[in-house]
Amino acid sequence: MTNLPKHSMSTSPSDHNKHGQTGLYYDGFSSRAHPVFVTLVSGECRITGDGIERRISLDEVAAAERFEGANRLLRFRDGTSCELRDSRQLSDALGKRGSSIAQRLQQSWRWVIVSLFLLAIIVAAGYRWGLPWAAEKIAFRMPASMLRLISQQALSIVDKKILLPSALPLERQQQLRDRFNKISLPSVGTPPIKIEFRDSRMYGANAFALPDGTIVFFDKLVQLADNDDQIAAVFAHEAGHVVLRHGMRQIIQSSVVALVLAAYSGDVSSLGAALSGWLLEAKYSRSFEHDADVFAADTLKRNNISPKLLSAMLAKLEKAHSYKSGDDKEPDYLSSHPATEERIRYLNSMQ
Repeated sequence: MTNLPKHSMSTSPSDHNKHGQTGLYYDGFSSRAHPVFVTLVSGECRITGDGIERRISLDEVAAAERFEGANRLLRFRDGTSCELRDSRQLSDALGKRGSSIAQRLQQSWRWVIVSLFLLAIIVAAGYRWGLPWAAEKIAFRMPASMLRLISQQALSIVDKKILLPSALPLERQQQLRDRFNKISLPSVGTPPIKIEFRDSRMYGANAFALPDGTIVFFDKLVQLADNDDQIAAVFAHEAGHVVLRHGMRQIIQSSVVALVLAAYSGDVSSLGAALSGWLLEAKYSRSFEHDADVFAADTLKRNNISPKLLSAMLAKLEKAHSYKSGDDKEPDYLSSHPATEERIRYLNSMQ
């Protein structure tokens, strides 16, 4: 910032906004600064100095925006300019020419409060509607290779830290896979479904779906069911999460910053780690659960299976969940699938 000599200011009753001070004048042809005395009075900018004598209408003066602690620059239409020390008197003399609409709004505490209020509304609306919309668009455009890599890393992490190999006999596992294979799913937009079985000392009856189409069933959920049709109903629900990309959409919504960084760096290992913790702890939104139930009900009816089998399984899980208490309470399927009673009523209404 150019150092300018201290200015003097004169005011008369006839010219209340008269202002004068020393400054630097630039002729527009060289970077040389010419010391001058500048007076703003009677709608004119008067500039006097060594060999310089100018009178310019204030209508032809463009004043740069104010910045605290910085000099003000007055620009003229012929390419010349003057640099002056900023002051309240200079701003008063310049009037509206001395500040932009944005600057005047910034200096108004009322507009600052209104702006903060509007910003809060925009952020809230973006979080409520914008982020879910963007997450859906991104999730359905992610390549299958990325979904597969994220899912494999996530399952590998939980296998090492939380899950155990299934204790179900291989014959029983294959029997269930064969039962699931008989269920016809929509052919459009459905990735290949892969079934895995696991056990866990920490978690109760549970099942979860990975973004790439892998569905993992826990032994305790299989053992809790009265028949394979009830397990098939859970399969239809989890397949709904896969087809509708709920897992990836939920991850994007809750980890949008991590996703952007991972996409930028090409490293999805951090996403896999984040997803591994989310798999067993996070709760789907009510809208996701409802959409998956609608998908399951439609799928079950298409396969001549009653949707009430899913509601019966949810009721059994609810009953098993209510038996647990205190510190021994195990996380189970219902801990990540809220609003059970509402879901049961909906499924029982489906014929």
